[in-house]
Amino acid sequence: MLTLVIANLKMLARNRQATFWAILFPLLLVVAFGLFDINNVGSGNLVVVDLDGGPRAKTLQQALGQVEILDLESLDLKSGQDAETEARLKVSEKDLDYLVIIPPGFEDGDPEEESQSPARITLVYNSRDRGRNQLVDALIRSLVAETQPENNPLPISQILTTQVIEVPEVDYFDEVLMGLIGLGIMTNSIISIAVRVSTFRNQSILKRLLVTPLPIWKYFAGEILAHLVLAAIQVAIFLAVGVFAFGASIHGNVGWIFVIALLGTVVFLNIGFILSAWARSPAAASALGNLVALPMMFFAGAFFSTATLPWVLPEAARVLPLTPMLEALRDVAIDSAPLWETWPQLGAMGIWVAVTALIASRVFRFS
Repeated sequence: MLTLVIANLKMLARNRQATFWAILFPLLLVVAFGLFDINNVGSGNLVVVDLDGGPRAKTLQQALGQVEILDLESLDLKSGQDAETEARLKVSEKDLDYLVIIPPGFEDGDPEEESQSPARITLVYNSRDRGRNQLVDALIRSLVAETQPENNPLPISQILTTQVIEVPEVDYFDEVLMGLIGLGIMTNSIISIAVRVSTFRNQSILKRLLVTPLPIWKYFAGEILAHLVLAAIQVAIFLAVGVFAFGASIHGNVGWIFVIALLGTVVFLNIGFILSAWARSPAAASALGNLVALPMMFFAGAFFSTATLPWVLPEAARVLPLTPMLEALRDVAIDSAPLWETWPQLGAMGIWVAVTALIASRVFRFS
């Protein structure tokens, strides 16, 4: 009996797919959910438009720069009223999370003169992230209060006003739906093509193609086009179920979603071709595909914001091929951005297409 148990354990250890699902996959889940700080509100970017320039204004800016959940940025803005207008526009377009406007006369206000109306600081943000907005609002109010003269400070309501720019509400499911579309495209493209090519190689079908009149490029073109059609069907099903069954909202052009999904499909098909070169069996191809796809599932932001990741992981996540695809999908579907405004993400995906195609052409083998 002991001998039989040991023999079965050896066979399980030699089965890469069984090892992956038994050990590596649960371990990946533990690591992924352990790294994401779900209770963290995430950081937001902040711009200060200083129209006063006095020491108190400088002190306030230094204090704002030390707040951990705020990334103080210096945008290339115009001066004066134009800077304020431009910054407000960025908040309304969701390119900027928080704006603090320090007015002229903030330094010169004398709290002892009742006839003098104090110049109020203005805090501007949009209504998208209500939980973080409440925290940031309270923090900034506290920091502004600390800049007041100790002898006769004014109530915070007299020196700071808050303006909230209303933007369309976005449910968590709207964000996740785009993540699920990217996830479905990625996993199907990588694993499906890797397993399919590995099966054809084991059955010597690829080797036989070399002696047929069929040009090799037509074989690859046929595989890619077939998967592009399948990807379009996937996207249509995801959108239909998400919108009609669960009430998801698509604010932008649905056609752009298909364009981005098809471009991402080419990237992940190329990765599948690359993995198939090292897979000696369909089972090994499936395990390799999951090993590549599953980390991207979590660390590219399909389910949770990468801003809650520790250390340099949020920046590292940006180099994953799934990240620009998800960002572009959410820009067009949720923020109503036209396709051409997602050119940074499309450019990154285009680079991935070129790089992975080059690697695939070098490592692919027919036998």
